[in-house]
Amino acid sequence: MLLAVIAAVTAAAAPSAPSPIYHYVRSNIDGSQPEHVVHYRPSKRTISVYKWVSKCTTAAYVTADMDDDTRSGRVFFAGRVAPNGTQRQFGRLTLDPESLTLWADVTPPGGKRIEARHALRATSFLLYDFDFADLNSFLQENHPTYDFSYALPVVWPADPSTFRDLGMLRAHLAGEEQHLGRDTRRFDLRVEGASPSSGTLWVDAKDWFIVDAQLGLPNHMEYKDFRLRLENVEPGGPKAWAALLTGHYANCPAPKATP
Repeated sequence: MLLAVIAAVTAAAAPSAPSPIYHYVRSNIDGSQPEHVVHYRPSKRTISVYKWVSKCTTAAYVTADMDDDTRSGRVFFAGRVAPNGTQRQFGRLTLDPESLTLWADVTPPGGKRIEARHALRATSFLLYDFDFADLNSFLQENHPTYDFSYALPVVWPADPSTFRDLGMLRAHLAGEEQHLGRDTRRFDLRVEGASPSSGTLWVDAKDWFIVDAQLGLPNHMEYKDFRLRLENVEPGGPKAWAALLTGHYANCPAPKATP
């Protein structure tokens, strides 16, 4: 009996295996303004997201630590991909679970420091400009064969408050169907807020990762709405992730000399 208890405790304490690496394209629903978005979970409670339009140009590298109780991010670290493939951080966004407040402290490269806070309307939230990486984590950990909901804040630098409260995102399990050549579970989405909207989420029927997501609200200022479409899945692990990031600036043309 004692050995069984020790084995159970050891298994619970052991870190989970890294997830696969999921390659997506974020765009408007019509496919315009595409950007590559890559989701990776080094462990059960950590998320890394790498975003780029073209290689050898500035690429975002955002990470998060998840909170099991809220099913949401506990802290987000904003950054860029450094030439050596590491994360060059320039800010963080932290959840205060007692006051249900998000605190932002960010100094963008070449910009002024931004300090802001945002009161959440619910305990569980998705940071919309994190491109559903936090939603992907929830789906893969919980396999929800039920309806669920999240508050939907988004970082919106054009607003004086730095944040926008888009309302509540509600997902209704609508059934199973083929989508983009995969067996999926479909969730019908609706947003209840100042600008009501709707959309659809398709999730892999076996492994519960996002296959396609469409919603009528933009998650970045330059967009008119939102789509996240799976391109491919590759094996994960620290070496694979590091190779992906260091490859961003590999074989880039040398900068032109100043006359």
